[in-house]
Amino acid sequence: MNITPMIDVVFLLLIFFVTVTQVSQANREQLQLPKQAGEKDQDRSTLTINIDRPGRMTVGGVAVDRADLATIVAAELEKVGGDPRQLKILVRMDQGAQSRAINQLVEQFEQFDVKLVELAVETPQ
Repeated sequence: MNITPMIDVVFLLLIFFVTVTQVSQANREQLQLPKQAGEKDQDRSTLTINIDRPGRMTVGGVAVDRADLATIVAAELEKVGGDPRQLKILVRMDQGAQSRAINQLVEQFEQFDVKLVELAVETPQ
C-alpha cells in the first residue's frame, strides 16, 4: 500500500495550521489589559488595533500612525460594502497608556461614521 499521498496531505495540514496560528497571534500583542468583569468573550472583529503603553498603535503586528489607520479603516469599509454598521473594531489598549490615544481614535472613527468600537479587557479570575 502506497502511503505517500497520505503523508503529503498530513504535511499540508500541518503547514496550514502552523500558518493560521501565527496569523491569529499577530493581533494578540502582549499588553496588560485593564482588569474588569466582562459580559462575554471577544467576538470576531473586522479590525483589531493594539495600543501599547507609550501610545504606539499596531494593526496586524505592523506599527501604524493615524494617517495609515485612516487608510486601513477606509479599506475595511470598502470590504464591507461601505456600511459602517458592518465594521466592527476591537481596540486592545494597555492599561498604563494615556486615554488620549483612545479619544483620538474615536474622533477619527467618527469621520467614517463608525459606531461599533469595543474595548478589550481582561476578566479577573
